[in-house]
Amino acid sequence: MTVILISRGTMSGVHLLVECLMGRTGIRCISHEDLEKIVDHHGKLAKRVLEKLDHATSAYDQFSDLRWPYMVLMRKAMLEEICTDDVIYHGYSAHFLLPVIRHFVRVRIDAPLDMRVKMTMQRLNCDEKAARDYIADADQYRVKWARFMYGKDIRNPLHYDVNLNLGHMSLGAACGILESLTREDDFQASPESREIVDRLHLAADVEVALVTDPRTEKYEISARVDENGAQLIGPYLEDSELETVLAVARTTPGLKDLQYTPGYVPTFENGV
Repeated sequence: MTVILISRGTMSGVHLLVECLMGRTGIRCISHEDLEKIVDHHGKLAKRVLEKLDHATSAYDQFSDLRWPYMVLMRKAMLEEICTDDVIYHGYSAHFLLPVIRHFVRVRIDAPLDMRVKMTMQRLNCDEKAARDYIADADQYRVKWARFMYGKDIRNPLHYDVNLNLGHMSLGAACGILESLTREDDFQASPESREIVDRLHLAADVEVALVTDPRTEKYEISARVDENGAQLIGPYLEDSELETVLAVARTTPGLKDLQYTPGYVPTFENGV
């Protein structure tokens, strides 16, 4: 089992690369848009977050109310899709929802601007200036999105295991590199890495229970699961509020011991 998480630039040819890799290996593909459709089942949440992002700098409190549940539900959707078999995910920043795990390969795909402009002109049936403007706006939006959501710069190469520039190699060569990675022992699932994914999955179930229950949706509470049980990390709560949070969390199937640690702000640095 290998999971390839591709961060893509605007019109960088990733769809062609994914089609090539699927044809060679039969690996299954999911996209950022696929995950947002799943999240949208929870009251069109993805659409509301996207609409508010452009105004986030001037109305951050409104955006912040949706940011945490969106992240929780996106991570849950991703874990549901990648926990059973070989998968390619391509988006631009949702790989930040998951920690570094043995069988997860984080890949960044870039391409020269001229190549991207040509592809944009063909796909959108527009002139060169319109294509360049479209790429500039989309790139800026994606950088802004990752910074607001995860506090990360998607352009930083240290966030990836592999960086491929399609200006320096053919599509077939890039496809061959990724195909070979799926066969490398370094990126095969181990019992330990599968256990990490299982724990992340259970933690995500707890977080989803909390953000989708009207009694607890206002709290930013993260969950961590280890061999000793689950730990909730969130704000200081009154006794009655804490009782409600624990009661909602305990509705999660498979949950063992549960503890609550107040005073910490949840993050997606992704301890497991």
